[in-house]
Amino acid sequence: MKKASLFLLLLVFAATGFSQTADEVINKFVAASGGKEKLNAINTLQYSQTISMKTPMGDFSVPLKFYRERNKLFRLQASMQFGPQSLEFFTLVTDTAGYMMLPAMPMLGSEGGLKKMEEKDRALQTFQFDAAGLFAGLVDYSAKGNKAEFVKEEKVVNEDCYVIKLTSKTGDETTYFISKSTSLVVRTDVKGGMAANMTGLGGMMGDMGSKAENTEVIILYSDYRDVKGVKFPSKAVIKNQMGDAESQFTDIKINEPIEAKWYRAG
Repeated sequence: MKKASLFLLLLVFAATGFSQTADEVINKFVAASGGKEKLNAINTLQYSQTISMKTPMGDFSVPLKFYRERNKLFRLQASMQFGPQSLEFFTLVTDTAGYMMLPAMPMLGSEGGLKKMEEKDRALQTFQFDAAGLFAGLVDYSAKGNKAEFVKEEKVVNEDCYVIKLTSKTGDETTYFISKSTSLVVRTDVKGGMAANMTGLGGMMGDMGSKAENTEVIILYSDYRDVKGVKFPSKAVIKNQMGDAESQFTDIKINEPIEAKWYRAG
């Protein structure tokens, strides 16, 4: 009986130790990224991301623009050249409604057009309002309904990292690889809808027949720079089943007014 009690006690200590380790790693990440006060003071966040891909059909790039206002707005504006056709599409989520504008691609059987989200789908996207940096889910993660778990230690491109699994209140999982030396995120592993969200092509992929639950993505981040005291990566490599895509983050704006047109669907 005593041995069983001791074993249970050791299990409790072990679980507590991992929880504390996750908190310790995340706290170091928050401090290295600019500190909780600065991250939580970001009310609006705007940035551009250009994804360059090589495919059997040729090389092309996808310019993306992201707009976030805390508790009020998420907008992803995108365009791409598909053969002779220039395609424009966006995802818009506000505190009252959500919309998707999908490009018409007759050769792929897509009619495109503006589609209003059902309320349940809009509600699932409201986590995108969080403007506390590029990895906002880690900042005050528990208060946001997320759960963090210390998984292991692993090397990423010869860099020693702590591996943290973050589970959102909706059940989506993101695995963060946080550098021991810099305490910054150098890699994320994502699956399903979260992967589609992080690549910025979720809406279009769905319209082309790709199921979000089948999406698996590894993203490697590098070349961090300081923007008003907050650290942002300027480069990323996106790895998935279709191959690698290079990505650059530019025009990062913190707490600057967002143009009124981005709050409207039409």
